[in-house]
Amino acid sequence: MGRVKGNGIALLLDLDDCTGCFSCEAACRETHRYAYDEDWMRTVRRDPFVVDGKLRQYHLVAPVLDKCAACYDGEHEPLCVSGCPAGALKIGTFAEMAKEAEGRHCAIYTA
Repeated sequence: MGRVKGNGIALLLDLDDCTGCFSCEAACRETHRYAYDEDWMRTVRRDPFVVDGKLRQYHLVAPVLDKCAACYDGEHEPLCVSGCPAGALKIGTFAEMAKEAEGRHCAIYTA
């Protein structure tokens, strides 16, 4: 598929893989040099909790997707995705990300 424009962009976060390391947040700020009082990408670290006898540590990444679409249009794999040490972020069309998320603990963000 070709590059996505505007509202067709989706960002997938694999909740099992995300370590809450803030790499995506740092990559976004480094790429765009926005002011510190702006949030384009925000990592929200949550306290660990037990699910089905397993310790879970789900963290959330909250992107501003109109910014993601502009970045994705410029480079198919932006720094937030390529720089994620856990490989927890993927970006593409909603259909691609929905297929990628099947059977996994994921959050998909769309604009």
